[in-house]
Amino acid sequence: MGNLFDVLRASLVLSLVLISLSALPLVSAGSPKRVARTRSTHDAYWRQRRLTDVVDRGSRPPLHMFETKARFEEEKREKGDAGSNGGASSTTPIKYQGGPVMTGSVNVYLIYYGDWPTGSGQNVIENFIRSLSAGSKRQGDPSEPKVKRWWAINAAYYQEANGGRANVSSKVRLAGTVYDDYSAGKSFGDNTVWEVVSSKIGDGKAFPYDPQAIYLLLTSPDVTNPGYCSEYCGWHTMDHMGSDAVIYSFVGHHGQCAEGCGAQSTSPNGNPAIDATVSTIAHEIAEAASDPDANSGWLDDGGEENADKCSYDVGPTKTGRDNSGNEYLYNLVGMKGMRFLVQQNWDWEKNQCASQRKYH
Repeated sequence: MGNLFDVLRASLVLSLVLISLSALPLVSAGSPKRVARTRSTHDAYWRQRRLTDVVDRGSRPPLHMFETKARFEEEKREKGDAGSNGGASSTTPIKYQGGPVMTGSVNVYLIYYGDWPTGSGQNVIENFIRSLSAGSKRQGDPSEPKVKRWWAINAAYYQEANGGRANVSSKVRLAGTVYDDYSAGKSFGDNTVWEVVSSKIGDGKAFPYDPQAIYLLLTSPDVTNPGYCSEYCGWHTMDHMGSDAVIYSFVGHHGQCAEGCGAQSTSPNGNPAIDATVSTIAHEIAEAASDPDANSGWLDDGGEENADKCSYDVGPTKTGRDNSGNEYLYNLVGMKGMRFLVQQNWDWEKNQCASQRKYH
C-alpha cells in the first residue's frame, strides 16, 4: 500500500509540473517575442495590473487610454506617487515586453470627422506631424528645442528579433488626410471609432491598407463620445481586417474639455484647444509606435507606456508673445518656426522624462 501511495504522489507532482510548464508564455523563434495569451489569461493579466487606463476588450488587443488630467491626478494620489511635474511614474523603469515596435516609416493618416472648416487648426496639426522627422534647417533657429529631437526619444525604443535589434523608425510621414461628414452621426462610442476607421481603408477607399500606418480619427467640437472628456483625452489600439493588423487612434477636439486635457488660457498658435490637441496627438503617436498592440511593446511594471509616464509634464519652457502682446509658453519648434507646447516623453536610457534627444 505504501508503494502505491508513493506512485500516486509522484504522479501528482509530475502532473502539477506539467500544468505549470503549459501555463508559461509561448515565444516563437525568429520573430519578435510576443506573449501568447488566451482569453482567460488575458483577463487575469490585466486584472492583476488593475489599470484604470486600459480597457480590456476580451480577445481583441486592449484599448490604452490617455486619461483626463483629473483622473490622472486622482490615480496619482491613490498611488502616492508625486511624480515629476505631473509625470505618472517618475522613477519606475520602462521595460521591453518582447513584442513589436514600428520599425518602418511611421505613416500617419488623418481622418477629420465632423465639422472642420478651413482654418480650424488643421495646419497646426499637420505641421507638427511633418516636423517629427523634418530636417533641422527647416525648423529655424538651431538654438531652439526641435520637434524632431522630441521624436528622437521615441526612436531609441527597439524590438528584438532574429538575434538583433531594430529601432522605432526616425521617419514619420503625413501620408494622407480625409474629411468625414458625420457618417456615424454626432455621438458614438469607442467601437464605432473602429467602424469609421475601417470604412476608410482598402481598395477604392480613402486610404490604402498600410502595415506601417497609424490611422488617427480626430473629431470636431460638436461630436460627443461617452468616455471622452470624462475618462480620457485620447487612446490607441489595434484591430484586424481579416488577417491584417490595423493600428489606429482616437483623439477628440480639446475645445470640449478645456483644462481637462491640458489646454492653456493662451497658446503658441492662438488656439488653446488645438494646441492642447496636438500634445495628445503626440502622446498617442509615440505610444502607438513603441507599443502598437497596446500590450507587448514597452511598458513599465505598472502597465504605463512611455508617454503615460510624462503625462501633462511639459518640462522646461520658453515664453513667447502673440500679435496682441499676450504671453504664452512653448517648448518645441517645428517647420517654418511654428511653436508648440507638448508633453515630454520618457527617455528609457536615462530613466526620466525629456523633451529633446540627439540622434546617434
